[in-house]
Order: sequence, then structure tokens, then C-alpha cells
Amino acid sequence: MTLSLLTAVAVLSVCVAVARAPTATVDPDLVRVIRFMALIKGGFALAALAGCFWRLARPAGPWRTPIYVVGPPLMAAGAIGMWSLHNLQFAAAGLHLGLFAVLAAALTDPDFLPGLSRLGRRRR
Repeated sequence: MTLSLLTAVAVLSVCVAVARAPTATVDPDLVRVIRFMALIKGGFALAALAGCFWRLARPAGPWRTPIYVVGPPLMAAGAIGMWSLHNLQFAAAGLHLGLFAVLAAALTDPDFLPGLSRLGRRRR
């Protein structure tokens, strides 16, 4: 519930901030490239949201839970910020910070994919 609410608040706040910010003139080819990258990063944010929502159905560690809750909204806000071409450096920083935090938490979490840890311990 907190994950969904925080994601909705992050997306709405970025949309409001983007609507108020002045637009800058950018080369049309660069706009296409940046928006395509924003679409790809938005897909990553959706995948992270689904993965973190699935993982939070079970108890997570004390430092992983906040990352699973804050990471996907940060990624979604960054993708929207990149799409709008406002403050690209802050949008990219937020997006990548959320992505790396979720990846670090998931890759060090033995309960993220419990079946995967059993593959390494085969009996001989």
C-alpha cells in the first residue's frame, strides 16, 4: 500500500513540477533520443515496481524495506522528468539512484528469488 501511494505521489508531484517549469529549446533529434531513453527507463521503473511489490508481500530486512518502497517511485519520477526535458541532470540522478538501490537490495537479498539460492547448493 505504501509503495503504491508513494509512487502515485511521486508521479503526480513530478507532473505538477514539469507543468510549471519553463521549456528549453533542444535539438529535435536529441529530444527523440532522450524520450526513447525515458521510455526504456520507464519500463525499468515498472518492472522494479512490480518486483518490489511482489517482494514486499513477505518481510524484508530492515534496510531493504525502505529501498523497496522508495526506489521505484524515484525511478518513475526520474523517467517522467527525462521525458519532459526539464532538469535532466536531476531526473537522471534520481532515476539511476533508484535503479542502483533496488538492484543492490535485490541482488543481496537471499529471499528475493528463494529458488535461485538452492541452485548453488547441489548435493553430490
